[in-house]
Amino acid sequence: MTVIESKNLMAPQGQKLASLDESELRERFYSWRGASGRRYVCSIFSVADQEMIAGFSGAAVIGVANAAGTRRAVCVMSSNHISSPQITEISASSLGVDEWHVHFRAGEAELRDLAGSLLN
Repeated sequence: MTVIESKNLMAPQGQKLASLDESELRERFYSWRGASGRRYVCSIFSVADQEMIAGFSGAAVIGVANAAGTRRAVCVMSSNHISSPQITEISASSLGVDEWHVHFRAGEAELRDLAGSLLN
C-alpha cells in the first residue's frame, strides 16, 4: 500500500459544492482540485466508515483533517491498495484524519493529479 502524506501544513483547500448550499447533502460532498486544475467531487465519509471504505475499488481516498469546518488533506491513497487494518491504523495515526473523502472511478493518473496538488 502506498500512502502519500502531506508535508505541507498549508495544503490547498478544497471547497463545498455551492449547488448544495441549501440541501441536506451539503455535508456529504466536497471538491478538491488536482494539479492539472481538474475538479474532483468526493463523497464524505466518517472515520467510523473505514471498513466500508477499505472495500471500495478504483477510488481515490483522501484522509482529511477537519478543524472547526476548515478541511485539509493529509494523505491520499488508492482504494485498490488498502485493507481494513491499514485504514484503521491510518485513522488512529498522528495524521489527524477526521473524515475520508472518496472520489470514485479514479485511476493512477487521477491519484497522481490529486496528490500533486493536495500534498506538495
